This record gives sequence, C-alpha cells and structure tokens, in this order.
Amino acid sequence: MPNIFISRELTADSVFLQRLQSAGFEVVGVSLVQFQAILFLHLPQADWVFFYSKQAVHFFFENLQSLPFEWKGKIAAMGEGTAKAVVNKGYLVNFVGNGEPKATAALFLESAAKQKVLFPRASNSRQSIQKLLENQLEAFNLIVYENQPRTDFELPDCDWLVFTSPMNAQAYFQKYPAKAEQKVLAIGTTTAETLKLLGVPEVIIAKEASELALAQAILDTSL
Repeated sequence: MPNIFISRELTADSVFLQRLQSAGFEVVGVSLVQFQAILFLHLPQADWVFFYSKQAVHFFFENLQSLPFEWKGKIAAMGEGTAKAVVNKGYLVNFVGNGEPKATAALFLESAAKQKVLFPRASNSRQSIQKLLENQLEAFNLIVYENQPRTDFELPDCDWLVFTSPMNAQAYFQKYPAKAEQKVLAIGTTTAETLKLLGVPEVIIAKEASELALAQAILDTSL
C-alpha cells in the first residue's frame, strides 16, 4: 500500500484524508512546526484584518476574548482553509484569496487600496502580502504567535512527501535526507521554492492551496 506524509494534523473530516484513504493510500499527518501564543494588549485601528493562516485566526481571536474591545472591521483570508477558520469563530469573511501570494495580493488590492490593514502573523512570517503591496495600503503588523520547527518527531519512510509550508519543509529535511524515489508535493510556489533550495530536484505544485487540490495532485500523478 503506497503511503503519504503530509505536514499537517488531519481531522477525521479532512478532505485530503478521506480522498486518499478511499483510493487505497495510507496517510500520516503530522505538523513539524510548534506554536506558542504571543499576547497583545492593543489593537490598531484598521479597515481590514488580513489572516495568513488558521493559526493566526486562532491566536488572534483567543487573545481578543480577554480584551475590552472586539473586531468590527472587514476580514480577509489568504485561502479557503483560513476563511473556514474565521467562519468557525462566528465572523463573516469579506475577501478570500487563492492561497498564492501574487494573485491574492492583486485581488485584495482591488478592495483594500489605500486603506488600513492589520496583519496578525507569526514571529517568523514571510509577510508576503505586505511586501507585495508596499506603499499601496497602510499595513500594521501584529505578532500573535511564535512558530518554530520541531525536532522531536519520528516519521516512517513514505512514497509521497506533502509540505504545507516552508518551515515544515525545513524541519523535515533537517532530519531526513531527500530520496530519489520519493515524490514531493508543495501546497504553493513559496513552499516549492524552499524545497528546491533544500535540494529537492523535482517538486509538484498543487493547482491551488487546498486539501482537495493536494489530494487531486497525488491522484492525478498516480494514475
């Protein structure tokens, strides 16, 4: 039975897990990044809040519950998974990107040009949207969590390696060598670029940053 490693903790209702298990794959889902909240006491006034990740959503709203104010502006999400995390918190999402920085930045600018945008982020964030839209909107950074690569993991040999962020890729290859027979899949171009810098010669890139697209890439390649 072919097996797959994905650098993400998977729930029972995960589309990735369900699609691939039903196709006969064995799936191992483990995040190789550890997270820790960083508390904030002040919330800058802004027209928008833009979330890069589900973790940013979680830590932002968790901290916000302890403060004497709430978020009343518009909300933007990098991709569908992040948008779903916002909805699960009980908020409306006004903009959803496709997970790719360049395309998402261009589309977001159509709605947010010259406006004030708050970016809750990780301490090690690449700040891709801020950099792409520099001088085209007023950005406020708010560090809400720290992210560091883990070292305390043991993984089996897998036929497929699926990476959902650059830091997950870095954590994996700090511990395990790249093997020629393994197929490597990246959730987007930023992660793919990191994998190539880490010495992975061939990287497949999902058509969009979603679990469905990751599963479909594996199924299409395995036919």
